[in-house]
Amino acid sequence: MEILAIPGSVRSGSYNMALLEAMSKTSTNNINITVFDKTKHIPVFDPDIEDEDIPEAVNYFIAKIRESDGVIISTPEYAHGLPGVLKNALDWLVASDALVLKPVVVTSVSTSGLGGVRAHNALVLILTAMNVNVVVEGAMNVPYAQRKFDENLILIDSLTTKAIQVSLLALEQAVKNAQAKNT
Repeated sequence: MEILAIPGSVRSGSYNMALLEAMSKTSTNNINITVFDKTKHIPVFDPDIEDEDIPEAVNYFIAKIRESDGVIISTPEYAHGLPGVLKNALDWLVASDALVLKPVVVTSVSTSGLGGVRAHNALVLILTAMNVNVVVEGAMNVPYAQRKFDENLILIDSLTTKAIQVSLLALEQAVKNAQAKNT
């Protein structure tokens, strides 16, 4: 099972990237998680661009999503919302069917006590509008990230590790259900 993990942050030292890396290390043999680290290379969305002129970085992003059986998106919260880089990447997907009905787990990580819940909710709202299969049972909000990752951004919190296991099981089941419907 191929899963594409998309970080909503392009910051060096991102806790959201660290969570996706921890999810990748925690995944079972059934799940191969690839972290998409090229979000910052996606140009600003321009609805006037015709299909044949879509930038190479956008086509690559869409191809990676199409190749995956499911997706994990982990977002930080900026000013009570999504980071612009993540919203921009999603805007490019609106006219595509790459994410339509694809199982997607939404996670958010924050140093605050809310764990990025406002950005998490905004992301779910956007994905729902895009007709994505949001796997609610796999959702995660990770508050107080500085307590859950060490100085090398390695996950050290056992409760978060257990939450990752539950999240990945929910995603795996959602992908199996989607595959069964398509056969």
